[in-house]
Amino acid sequence: MKSKMLDPNTINDETIKTILDNAAIEHQHLGGIYVTAYPFNFWIDVDQKRKLLIIYTYWDAVAELDEIAMLRFVNHANCSKIMLQFAYRAELGRFYGYYTHPYDVGLFPPHVLKLLQKFSSVFTDVVHEGIAGGVLQELPSCTDDDESTADVGEKTVH
Repeated sequence: MKSKMLDPNTINDETIKTILDNAAIEHQHLGGIYVTAYPFNFWIDVDQKRKLLIIYTYWDAVAELDEIAMLRFVNHANCSKIMLQFAYRAELGRFYGYYTHPYDVGLFPPHVLKLLQKFSSVFTDVVHEGIAGGVLQELPSCTDDDESTADVGEKTVH
């Protein structure tokens, strides 16, 4: 299967949706392009002015968490993980992961798909570390035979 580089001036939400559709990656429009096909759900925004793809998601922190403990965790994640940038918004009690990818020279669709896969994988690892460290909320409990079983990222809401 051959792919060609997409011209940066043609990249918009519809272009990204087409890439996802062609790869059979589940997504919906939910305050942006909301991708639900990976272990952790996330949004993709296209900033056409700055020619950036912005990929982001969040997970809830433990209630009444010591903010210093969370900030230490954020610093640890920022120093130990590749690609993503992490932040904490105390007023919302949320731990965020962001990745910005410039496309000023264009986009190669298979590369976009790999970025999305890697984003979800890294964020999933960090959430598990945060849960183990007592700063992020536990994963929802689900059974294999429960038809309404939620993906890890189903708690994320824009």
